[in-house]
Amino acid sequence: MIYLVAILVYLFALTGIGAYKSRQVKTQADFAVAGRSLSPWVMVCTMLAVWIGTGSIVGNAGQAYRDGVAAMILPAGTFIGMILLSLIAHKARSIEVSSVPEIIGGRYGRTARLLAVIALVIAYMVIVSYQFNAGGMVLEVIAGKKDPVAVQAGDEFTKFQVKKGYLVFEPEADWRGTTSVPFQVRQGDGWSNETETFTIDVVAGKDSIEALNRLDQQDLENHIAVKANSIARVVIEGHGAEASNSTKLFRVPSLPAHGRLILSEPKLTAGRATVIAAAFIITYTMLAGLLSLAFTDIVTGTIITLSLLIAFPVLLLKAGGFSGMSAAFAAMGDRPQHMQFWGVYSKATIINYCLPVFLLVLGDANQYQRIFASKNAKGARTAVLVMIFLALAIELLIIASAWISSSMIPDPENGRYVLIYAAKHFMPLPLGILFLVTVVGIIISTADSFLLVPATTFIKDVYLAYINPKANEKRTVLLSRLLVLVFGIIAYLVSLAFAESTTVFRKALYAFTIYGAAITPCLVAALFWDGATKQGAITSILVGTITALAWEEMGFIKGALPAWASAFDAVLPAITLSVVAL
Repeated sequence: MIYLVAILVYLFALTGIGAYKSRQVKTQADFAVAGRSLSPWVMVCTMLAVWIGTGSIVGNAGQAYRDGVAAMILPAGTFIGMILLSLIAHKARSIEVSSVPEIIGGRYGRTARLLAVIALVIAYMVIVSYQFNAGGMVLEVIAGKKDPVAVQAGDEFTKFQVKKGYLVFEPEADWRGTTSVPFQVRQGDGWSNETETFTIDVVAGKDSIEALNRLDQQDLENHIAVKANSIARVVIEGHGAEASNSTKLFRVPSLPAHGRLILSEPKLTAGRATVIAAAFIITYTMLAGLLSLAFTDIVTGTIITLSLLIAFPVLLLKAGGFSGMSAAFAAMGDRPQHMQFWGVYSKATIINYCLPVFLLVLGDANQYQRIFASKNAKGARTAVLVMIFLALAIELLIIASAWISSSMIPDPENGRYVLIYAAKHFMPLPLGILFLVTVVGIIISTADSFLLVPATTFIKDVYLAYINPKANEKRTVLLSRLLVLVFGIIAYLVSLAFAESTTVFRKALYAFTIYGAAITPCLVAALFWDGATKQGAITSILVGTITALAWEEMGFIKGALPAWASAFDAVLPAITLSVVAL
């Protein structure tokens, strides 16, 4: 409860800051680029807070839990991208604009500018959506669970309870074998005559990878494998597509052998937590735009740096040093490569993981918005130069802390949010509170920033450019706030579609690919290549966007390719075709 209280106090403080700063917003420049008043130090903090978001705290940390120390390669894209961004920052700030599509439109014309706005909005809605999801995840985990309820034969469960995995099987200690949960499905006013089964293979840790691969190849429905001494979530598929979530859809006529079945529900469901997170983020962004974000980011950026510097040695000591970690991984059995850096990722995987991040950094409208908000071009370049090394250090500390924590978390269910779990269970109380409050601050900062950019971009590049060029400042600021609300609602709807489909890490790569393939080539060419043409830019944006979307959404494309080519995600074909078209 103390963690939740601390977070609520922090959120109330942010609300007060936002309300205070909202009175200082008089013009669209105040709302969009903080009146071009940011010093290099404020720029560094706000650039760091917006970059180290859910993709790092949840996504990269999750990969470290899954893949071990090899995940330390993930910040390579950020590091190289930041180096090149430092070379671009001076020229970008010398152009008196407030959005990336404005640069593209100034060079390539109206059509390219509008297409850039569309691509930006699509990508950023995906990014904001998984920030909402992550905010909900954090609140759900911190709120904790209700007391578990032992399931009795004949108990009935709603579609929602089963779909969300609240029905849990706990095998007997050290038991290995196969058991099953029998269930009946509601048919009209009664229950199905035939009893179906949810099968659970409980295997030794060393055999778990083989068991999971076997089930994946067989593509069996309602059949899972878990390690001994780990819980199994009973998530039944293939029934009740038309039923409402509140329908009592399943009944357990008898109990499984070799363990117990319990109902373990959260005090705050992910859906409700996501609504709370989304509502706060939207409201806070509407209040004062970048003017409020930039100055609260000073606190957030400073605290995340200090808390990670303290947490790393604390966690390493708790894990028993590297020798203790190695012994723990060996005992788990299913993580033979967690102490191995080389040879875990293939070349295709490294490209799939690092190239989208590199392309986003190089063209990210959020970073450019902060560059535009700096006092001058020199300050912009200084801030980016500092960011190169600070962002790399923070990214590496996040991954290293997650890797260390993974040696103390054998159950994958607890490893889904590895750093959040570690903060509650392995860090001293004051450090854990500080860390979790900062995680919430980071998620809010990133979501606010990625929500603010589409709104201010639409105002600058559509409304003021083509609809009402003579709109007064009061009207423009009001419309900016309304657009934050509209885009926030859209992002929330996207979050509902993404909530169950994939991990935060995969969502991030998907969004980064759309933006990086569509926007980054045109933007860099607009600043540095005189030979780029209007027709080439328009084609590049279209080809980059369509390829990124089609490659992921139309599975038959990858299925028709040879094995070596199908190993690549959308980013390589999308950026290749985008650059060729340019």
